[in-house]
Amino acid sequence: MRAALVSFLLVLLGAHPVFAEAVRTPSPSTKVTCDCGAFDAALTEAEKLFESRNEDIEMPLTPVMHDRYRARVDAAYGRAVCLAACENVPEKDRNRARMLIAESGFKEASLGAGEWKARLQVVYEAMVRCLAADPQHRGCMMWHAGSRGILARGSWNPMNITLPLSLMAEFRAARGNERPGCDHDDGSATRGEASMLLKVPRYAGGNPAAGRELIESAKSAPKFGCRLANGLVVAEALGRTGDNLGAARELRAMIAAGLPACGPERYENALSLQEAERCLARIEALPDEDPGWDTDCRREVRE
Repeated sequence: MRAALVSFLLVLLGAHPVFAEAVRTPSPSTKVTCDCGAFDAALTEAEKLFESRNEDIEMPLTPVMHDRYRARVDAAYGRAVCLAACENVPEKDRNRARMLIAESGFKEASLGAGEWKARLQVVYEAMVRCLAADPQHRGCMMWHAGSRGILARGSWNPMNITLPLSLMAEFRAARGNERPGCDHDDGSATRGEASMLLKVPRYAGGNPAAGRELIESAKSAPKFGCRLANGLVVAEALGRTGDNLGAARELRAMIAAGLPACGPERYENALSLQEAERCLARIEALPDEDPGWDTDCRREVRE
């Protein structure tokens, strides 16, 4: 159950636990400085830098693409951490910087396990402060649940159903009253809620049939297809409810369509395409077997 919960959070929030060792890149060791006196302008610049991480991303991914992506993510993360610490800026205004901490801090591809865990702790603490300043901040609810769930992995007790139930409730609250798939631009909270239903055992609140119904109802949302992690959850929902052939059809359609033009997370979508290829290959080889949904058709997350 622990591995399933961690794996689901990784896919939900855009983190990819395994990337080729050949392109593993350390993040900067130099502490980033920022101009607290020009907070808004400095944060806007950091946000633009983060958004630029997906420029010139194509398939297949190359080490050059990866290094450019990693450098921009790391730089944006460093600036966001600095800006969130600006004491002369109101707490609610700093929540915008905290959101950038979360968005960039979860981009794990190539970070070592120790460094990534340290970043997740920073994300979690930032989300705690965000919710203290604005308890109804739905974005901070989502990142709070994600960081809390992954950080709990080392102390997970399978008999403790409090954590998955709490996380499920928080993702549902993060989705709010939005139609499934319309929340947070690309349906990330819907993806989280559906994934919880699919992966968590029934005694802890899981319900694969309900998860499939939710994620399939989200497919008609305007931007749902812009994030290929959504399609992976649709395929998993089909597979977990006994329809591996349907899952294979979903994966083939994703692969045939390639990178969506509307996808603001082009690098992340490219990684999802690689996952879809692995999942499909496993289903085609053993059509009656689970292809490894609990690890999202990837190698196990390193402990």
